[in-house]
Amino acid sequence: MVNSQKKEQIKEFLDKDHEVMGKYYDILDKEPAEKKLYEEMQKLIQKDPDFYDPYLIAADILKNKRKTKEARELLYTAYERALRRIVDKEGNFPKRLEWGWLENRHLIRAISAWADELWEQVKTEDALTIYKKLLHSNPNDNIGARYDILAIHLGLGIDYEEKFAVKCTPGYLSVSELSEWFHKHCKKFPDEFGWWFKAVKYDH
Repeated sequence: MVNSQKKEQIKEFLDKDHEVMGKYYDILDKEPAEKKLYEEMQKLIQKDPDFYDPYLIAADILKNKRKTKEARELLYTAYERALRRIVDKEGNFPKRLEWGWLENRHLIRAISAWADELWEQVKTEDALTIYKKLLHSNPNDNIGARYDILAIHLGLGIDYEEKFAVKCTPGYLSVSELSEWFHKHCKKFPDEFGWWFKAVKYDH
C-alpha cells in the first residue's frame, strides 16, 4: 500500500490528539454488556474514523459471535486507514513510529492486529513483512514484534504465546519466560535480528 500524496519517507510520525480517546477509555472503565459495548464502539468509529482502538474492540466482539468476515473487514479498514496516514509513495513506514507517544499507540495496535489476522489466515509472509516494519520503526518494540518474527521463522502458529501465559492471570504473559525463549533462539537468525541487536545493544 502506498500514499502518493507523501513524496518522501516520514522521519518521525506523531499522531494528533483524538478527542474520542477519553470517551473510549471511559466506556471501557464502565465495563458495559457486549451489545452495549459494540454499539458504543460503532458510535466512536462514526465520530472519528481515524481513532482505531474502537475497531479492534468491535472486531473482537464480532469474532466472539463467529462473524468472522465482518470482523476481518473492520480490522482491514482500520489497518488501511492507519497505513495511508504514515506511508510514503513507495510504501515505506516512517523511520520512527514510536510507541512512547501515547498518540501513536492506537495506530500501532491497528497495524499489528491486521498482521495477527494475516498470520491466523496462514499468510505468514505478509504478516512477517508488517511485523518487520513495525520493529524497524520502533526498535524498543513495546508490542513484541520481535517475538512474532521469531515465532514465524521457527514455524510456529499465532497461538505460540499460549505457552507463556500466566495461569493465575488470564490475558497476561510471562515476560521473563518469553524473553528467555527469545534469547535462546534469536541467535539462529542473525540476518533477521543483527541490525536490532546493534540498535538496542542486545546482549545475545
